[in-house]
Amino acid sequence: MTQRAEPTPEELVAVRMLCDGEVSYRTEGWRQMVYMDGLRIGSLRLRALLVLNHDNPTYPTKLYLAENVGGPVNWNEQAYLMGQQWHTYSWANVPNHLPIIEILAGHLAPITQWKAA
Repeated sequence: MTQRAEPTPEELVAVRMLCDGEVSYRTEGWRQMVYMDGLRIGSLRLRALLVLNHDNPTYPTKLYLAENVGGPVNWNEQAYLMGQQWHTYSWANVPNHLPIIEILAGHLAPITQWKAA
C-alpha cells in the first residue's frame, strides 16, 4: 500500500465538476479517500468514496458507491467506511500515482460505457 500526497485544491476542483455536492479529502485509519456527494453517473447522483491507497497491489485504488448500480461488472465487495456501507465492483489496475480525476475516470469507465449504451 502506497501513501500519496494529500490532493491539491486543483485536483479537488476537477472532481467537483463531476459532482452536485460536497467533495472533500478524508482519512480513516490508513485509508486516504476523496468523498464525493452527488457524483454524476449518467442520470444517477450518488455518494462515492475514491480510496487512493487500497491495500491490494492489484487494486491499488478503489471506487466505492453508496449503492450497487448494476451493469456488466462484478459487484464483489462491500465495505463499511466513514460510518456507512459501500458497494464496489472488481476493476483492477488503476494506479494511485495518476491525478485524482484520472483515477476516478479509470474506475468510472466500465459503468459510464454501460450507462451510455
